[in-house]
Amino acid sequence: MKNQRSRTPKKTTGKKPQPAILAEAIIRNPLDTDILQKDLPREFQPDPNNQDQSFLVNGKWVRFFDTRSSFLKGMMASVMNSTTQGNVIAQKTAMTLGDGFQPFESSNVPILRTFRRLFKKLTASDNGIEEMNSLLGNVNLLNETLEEVIKKVAFDWWAFGNAIIELVRTKRSGKDVVLIYHVPLHTVAIKKANENNIIKAIGVADNWEIISGSDKDIREIPIYNPTEDNPPRTAIHIKNYFPGFFYWGLPENISGRFWQEIEYRIPKYNISKFKNGFVPSAILQFFGSLTQDEAKKLVKNVEDTFTDTGKNSKMLIQVLTNEKYKLDATILEDTSDGNYMDLSQLASQGVITSNRWTMSLAGFATGGKLGSNQQIRDEFEFVTNTVIKPGRRTITEKIINPFVKENSKLNPALQGIMLQVANMNPISLASSLDPKEVLSVNEKREIFGFDKLDEEAEQKLNEEQGNQPQQQ
Repeated sequence: MKNQRSRTPKKTTGKKPQPAILAEAIIRNPLDTDILQKDLPREFQPDPNNQDQSFLVNGKWVRFFDTRSSFLKGMMASVMNSTTQGNVIAQKTAMTLGDGFQPFESSNVPILRTFRRLFKKLTASDNGIEEMNSLLGNVNLLNETLEEVIKKVAFDWWAFGNAIIELVRTKRSGKDVVLIYHVPLHTVAIKKANENNIIKAIGVADNWEIISGSDKDIREIPIYNPTEDNPPRTAIHIKNYFPGFFYWGLPENISGRFWQEIEYRIPKYNISKFKNGFVPSAILQFFGSLTQDEAKKLVKNVEDTFTDTGKNSKMLIQVLTNEKYKLDATILEDTSDGNYMDLSQLASQGVITSNRWTMSLAGFATGGKLGSNQQIRDEFEFVTNTVIKPGRRTITEKIINPFVKENSKLNPALQGIMLQVANMNPISLASSLDPKEVLSVNEKREIFGFDKLDEEAEQKLNEEQGNQPQQQ
C-alpha cells in the first residue's frame, strides 16, 4: 500500500466554487440580564477628582439630568403623546386642586373655632376673608389666580416629580405684597451645592443649550428659607425623593416610562405606515411594443382608475418591452395589527399601574365589573387617600402656605389664616338618595314648579303617602 503522503495532489482548474451559504449568524437571547446603565437616569455627583464636570453647565449648574435635558424632554414627550399617561396626569392635577381652597386657623388662633365662626369673625372685624379673596384672585403680574399657578405646579409634580415657584416681594396699588410665579422646569438649573452640601440657589435661563462660558444670561434666584428674612426674590423647589438623587426628584410613575413610550410609538408607527408604506397589493405588468409616451399614458389611466380619492389600493405598474424584464417580487403580508393591539393594551396597563391608578378611573372597561357609581366612589376614595392627599399635602405645606405666610407678614388682616384644599366628589351623591326620605312634599312640589300646599294639606298628603314626618 502506497504512502498517502507520497501522492501527488491533483491540479484544480477554474474558480473555487462558492459555498451554498455565503454568510450566516445566529441571534440568541442574551444570558446576561444586567440592567443597562443607559436605562438609568443619572445626575451630577460631586467627587474629589471632579470627574462629573460634564454634567454641569459652566462648572456649577446642574440640569435635569444632563446639560441638554434630554431626559426631561423624553418625559414631556410621553405626557404629550401617551394618551393614558396624559389622561392620568390630568386627573391627578384636577384632584389635587379639589373643590378649591378653604381657610383654616393656624396655631396662633383658637383651634376649636369652627370654619363658620371663623368666617363670621373675620368678616365682621378685620375683613380678612375679603383680603384673602383679593389675594387669591390675582397672585402675579400675569393676572393669574392662585388656582392657575397651583395647577401648573401640580402638573409638574405628577408628571416630572419636581415643581418650582418664585416668590417676589413688591408693591401693588401702594401696598406691600408677595407675588407667586410658576417656573417651568425646562428653564431651570440648580446651583452646585456648597461645601456643607446645601443648595443655595437655582438658575433660570430661556435656552440653556446656547449658554457657554458666561452666566450673563442666567438669572440666579436664592432658595427660600422659612426661618429667615428672605431677599425680595426667592425660589421654592419641591421634589419627589428617589434613591441616588440629590438635586432633582423623579416622578412616582418613572417605572412606567418605557410603557409610556411604547403607547405613543404604536400609533406613530401606524401613521407612518399608513402614509408612507410601500407594500403594493398588486403588480400590473404590460408587455408590448409601445412608445414611451404611450406607456406613460397607459400607466396614468390605470393610476387614475385605482388610486382616486377614497381608494386605498396600492399597485406597482410596469410597461415592459419584453417579459424577461418583469419584476420578480415577493409581497410580505403584514399581520402585525393584532400583536400591536395586545401590546397597546399591555402598555396602557403598565402606565396605569406605575401611576398607582385604576383602570376604570382611567376610562378603561374592567371585565366582570359594571363600573357602578359606588365602585367609582370607592376607587376614587382609595386613590384620594393613598395617592392624591400626600402629594397635595406637599404642595400645600411647601408652596401654598409659605406664600400665604409671607403675605400675612405684610398684611395684618391675613394673620392667623392658612389654606387647605377641599376634597371633590367624582359623582354626586344625589343619585343614591331617596327623595321621600330627604324632601318634604312642598320641597318636591317646588322642584317641579308647583305651588306650595298649606300646612293642613301637606300633613294630609304625607299621611296618605306614608311619609309622616317624625315628631321632634
